[in-house]
Amino acid sequence: MLKKLKKNDYNWTGKYIKEYNQMVSYYEKQLEEKNRIIDSLSIENKNLKNSIKFQGKQKQISDKDIDKIRKLKNEGKSYSYISNETGWSKATISRVINNKKKIY
Repeated sequence: MLKKLKKNDYNWTGKYIKEYNQMVSYYEKQLEEKNRIIDSLSIENKNLKNSIKFQGKQKQISDKDIDKIRKLKNEGKSYSYISNETGWSKATISRVINNKKKIY
């Protein structure tokens, strides 16, 4: 009886180790696939950031843009129209036109 118990115990342990190794292998493959997807998305993200279409605006507004905003407002144009025309936000246009802080 003792020999049977040891043999069964060995079979159970062997099966457990085999299943564990299969599970580890499965999750390693899943992880590799996810890492490949992350890498490809990172490359795509970098390419989009470098493309002209998605480049950010200048941090500082130029004198030329300020003059254009003031000219359009003097012509009676709306903030939305000026925003579409110049590419600056309505908030920036408002700051330029109202100039409460005397910085423009």
